[in-house]
Amino acid sequence: MGGSHLVIGSGWHPTLFHAEVESLTNTQIIAHSDRVVEINKINNLEKSATVNQVLASWHKGEISDYEEKFEQWLDSVNLDIKQSIAVKCTRHGEKIPTVRKVDIATKMGTFLSSRDFKIDLTSPEQVIEVIIEGELIFWGLPHFDFPPRTGWKDRVATARPFFKPVSLDPRQARLMFNLCGAKAPLLDPMCGTGGILVEASLCDIQAIGVDLDPEMVAGTKKNIVWCNGQAEVICGDATRLADLGITGIDSVCFDPPYGRNAWRSEKGVNFFSKVLNSINEVCNVGATMCCMLPTSADGSRVIGGEYSVMEELFLKEGWKVEQYWFIPVHSSLGRLLVRAKRLDAE
Repeated sequence: MGGSHLVIGSGWHPTLFHAEVESLTNTQIIAHSDRVVEINKINNLEKSATVNQVLASWHKGEISDYEEKFEQWLDSVNLDIKQSIAVKCTRHGEKIPTVRKVDIATKMGTFLSSRDFKIDLTSPEQVIEVIIEGELIFWGLPHFDFPPRTGWKDRVATARPFFKPVSLDPRQARLMFNLCGAKAPLLDPMCGTGGILVEASLCDIQAIGVDLDPEMVAGTKKNIVWCNGQAEVICGDATRLADLGITGIDSVCFDPPYGRNAWRSEKGVNFFSKVLNSINEVCNVGATMCCMLPTSADGSRVIGGEYSVMEELFLKEGWKVEQYWFIPVHSSLGRLLVRAKRLDAE
């Protein structure tokens, strides 16, 4: 419709999908459902952690009259009659017994054949992608040959030359800096095995990693070389970042290397407060920070206390929490992904 596109989510954490698309494109979405949103710009979506596909020349309608609408759409869309074509149909949500993907794909294929298109279900040169959601149907021309996350399985923590069991997976690492608007320079003050730096490097984002443990620093460097990336990795203290000569940071992403139990002591919370203050000192005004915090299984308690305590801690050290998202982990632990903005010192 017009110059807009439909963006199709992977199905994992719809609210984060919406937030990531808006952050990457720097424009507001129109949500048609949890997994389908409309947007006027698609810049940077090839870097997304939550997007499956982008559709151009799209249509939205009801299952009840899709045949007539599809024929009308064919008259308006720019398809090449000389190239082979296929219809790819996907269902979101619960199955409706009277609505079968194969029937819809076959009917659309029949329309195309009647217009002398060559149907090729194996290696088509053109594809029409169809999404079924309940009684709604969407279709359009796909922008990506493959989902942006293609290849991530080759970069999971266990595939890297250096890893630890707590290493951050590629999806969450990429999601964090995308929610920062993928701005450079990016800092990970507790880089661990370098998961965030690997993903940032693959997206051509200038990144700096800091870790107090020499083993982590050496291992992160190995992982950066392994992915043919570039990043500066420094052995240093996250509570004394200014002493390392770091300055002018616009994005900060980190996953504190300790679990929920560490927050039960005042020592753990005080340490995190010092880290927030240290990050503040090396960031530009308006810099964005995303970090993971341990929560109770239901998300009701964050860093060992109520949400309000966490928010006050950020504010005390010069950070305004903008948004946060709960991510379940297992029966006794969750995580809160927090996005905050650096305030101007008064």
